[in-house]
Amino acid sequence: MSSTSQGPLPRLMVSAMIVDAVGSGMFMPFALLYFVRVQHLGVGTVGTTLTVANLVLILASAPLGRLVQTYGSMRSLIAGNAVRAPLFVLYALTLPAPVAVGALVLSAVLDKAVWVSLGATIARLARGPQARRAFSTVGWARNIGLCLGSLAGGALASAQSATGLRVIVLINAVSFAVTAAALLRLRGQADASAPAAGEEAARRKAEREPTGGGALQVLRLPGFALLSAAKTCFAVCATVVSMFTGLYLVDHAGLDGWAAGTVLAVNGGLVVLLQQSLVKRTADRPAPRMMLAGGALYAVSGLGFALIAPLGDTVLPAVTLAVALVAMTLYTLGEIVIAPASDGYAADLAEPGSEATCMSVYQASWSLASVAVPVAGSWLLIASASAIWIAFTAVALLGTVLSALLARTRAPASAPA
Repeated sequence: MSSTSQGPLPRLMVSAMIVDAVGSGMFMPFALLYFVRVQHLGVGTVGTTLTVANLVLILASAPLGRLVQTYGSMRSLIAGNAVRAPLFVLYALTLPAPVAVGALVLSAVLDKAVWVSLGATIARLARGPQARRAFSTVGWARNIGLCLGSLAGGALASAQSATGLRVIVLINAVSFAVTAAALLRLRGQADASAPAAGEEAARRKAEREPTGGGALQVLRLPGFALLSAAKTCFAVCATVVSMFTGLYLVDHAGLDGWAAGTVLAVNGGLVVLLQQSLVKRTADRPAPRMMLAGGALYAVSGLGFALIAPLGDTVLPAVTLAVALVAMTLYTLGEIVIAPASDGYAADLAEPGSEATCMSVYQASWSLASVAVPVAGSWLLIASASAIWIAFTAVALLGTVLSALLARTRAPASAPA
């Protein structure tokens, strides 16, 4: 391995992912606060806009993938970051409501395009165990950046002033510009030759594909429908944890804010500490079996989370906190196992020359989760403090069953048998 590589990925690309995640880590936790305080949009307006945008992105997943495929995955990755930089500079101004809503929609589309481009670029760089290690490296790098960014963003947002929130937005714009510059430099280096070399053939293939039925064609690939369904279940679980854990621990389990923050910090900390070494040791094992194991860990963690609220009324807070820490640890171990295994397997199943289309359809799982979880989770939490975690466990078990069925399908030649 050359000194300029981090596993199957060039070091410059890993560094770019960290820089990008620092900016995202600063902005994402305070995005809603920013749009309410600075852009003067209602919470309902922001939520409705994002829901509609995600619904459209679900329906447009295959066309968006073909667009990325035609333009080139690495070029799309660079362009997406380059466009997001001035967009976030524009965010720093107080915009008329229609312009602010339009900018919010454009940001959601660009986020999706960047993720599709990144997945397709990795699929061109590596297949099989190497692809799993590559996706693991991206997750590890992003978690480092998100942890650093959230700390810096929290400090700037603590005063809840419009100036501090604008500084966060401008730093995020700088992170996008630096990421685009790093990737542009990378594209001309030998380490980036793998994704660049096949892009002309990929564009020709994308131009030959019919404009309709793209998603159905992808889902007909052996195992792809099962993989996408299982990933959707696990994306729902991950979205529940990110959206509702803090609220659940503080308002329903009676934990102090610092205790809830500690539980949430366990997730990012364990990913940074364990993911690279764990994936390195398990990269040769079949991805569906790893997903099955991760789904089982999700299900057990869901039962643990469901116990926390009832325990909060009957035992010492220290006991409740201990149970919450164990539940989050189990969930995080499942996440470490599932994410690189499923992403790498999607790359293995993708046909050469259609990586972007396949990754776009596969990543629609996150858009589905973003649409379903806020509404369903809110109603479940209102009905019963533990109901959302019982549903979480049921969804995790469904993902586990689908992973078991996926394990019975014929694996692609590049995947471990």
